[in-house]
Amino acid sequence: MIKFGIIGAGRRGLDHLRVLKNFEEVSIQAICESDEKRLLEVSEEYKLRGYLSLEDMLHKESLDAVVISTPVPLHVSQTLQCLKAGVNVMMEKPISLNVIEIKNLLDAAKSSNKVVAVGFQLRYSNLTNVAKESIDEETLSMLVGRWYWTIPPIPWIRLRNQAGGQVVEQAVHLLDLFRYFAGEVEKVYAEYTERGRNTEEDKKNNFDNWSSYAVALKFKNGVIGNLYTTYSLYPEVFRNFPNECLAYIDLICREKLIRYCNDKEVKILKKNEETKIFNSTQNSTVEMYRSFIEAIKENNKNLIPTRYEDAYKSALLSLAANESAKTGKPINPETLIK
Repeated sequence: MIKFGIIGAGRRGLDHLRVLKNFEEVSIQAICESDEKRLLEVSEEYKLRGYLSLEDMLHKESLDAVVISTPVPLHVSQTLQCLKAGVNVMMEKPISLNVIEIKNLLDAAKSSNKVVAVGFQLRYSNLTNVAKESIDEETLSMLVGRWYWTIPPIPWIRLRNQAGGQVVEQAVHLLDLFRYFAGEVEKVYAEYTERGRNTEEDKKNNFDNWSSYAVALKFKNGVIGNLYTTYSLYPEVFRNFPNECLAYIDLICREKLIRYCNDKEVKILKKNEETKIFNSTQNSTVEMYRSFIEAIKENNKNLIPTRYEDAYKSALLSLAANESAKTGKPINPETLIK
């Protein structure tokens, strides 16, 4: 039996908890949450031992693994604490807004025999594999990603100094798939704007962030990419277009279009052939945990597609986009960590 602890009892933390409860080989022992009222509610509902302090939980519990689903500034320090205690970690993205923290955790992950995984669950979707296997690698020339959204419902994500903005907090999922589909990026250039979300109403909603984002990428293999995202829309727009894909990636090959629609479907359009449509057959978060649990059992990091030793590169790419938008200069992501 693999004993788990949950760190963070917010919306996403409970999502992880509910998924893990379905694994027979998993026993969720405890939950850690800084909000005492919230901790009491969740620990009683799920019949878990509750802790206000991570140090206290690690000291009193004999855990094999933890899930970290707390605000971004806590991710690295909490992961380092857990590694020091000999505990495997599934960490929610973003990893960090600080390059030094990312580097320090990389060094710790490499020297540890414990698994550190990052929650890029889209890598585990059957649709991701369909899209990947459908790419004509010799003629792939461009990737285009889009993610349309509204003001984040979680207050701290609205703040760029807490969550890093949409490219770092949300659309990093698409950047991670960009890397999976086309390889590493050698240059990124970004332009962001605050227009459209800098009104008095937005300030009253405690929104302090960029509103829309445009990111251009050059991959090492010569492929180019573009990512467009926004926080400028409103919730009803999604209800008015229930079948519209508000987050997708187009992969452009010679006379072939592969459209990956955010874990829902993949369409493949090719000259002189009928359109092929593939639907999701898996819960990608469930598959992510299946892989994580197997890696813990086998003590084999390589069973995890989103192990930290690879996933940190997606974090760097998102931070490179932010740096480019701030400086007005193209950025090589690799230079951020040297």
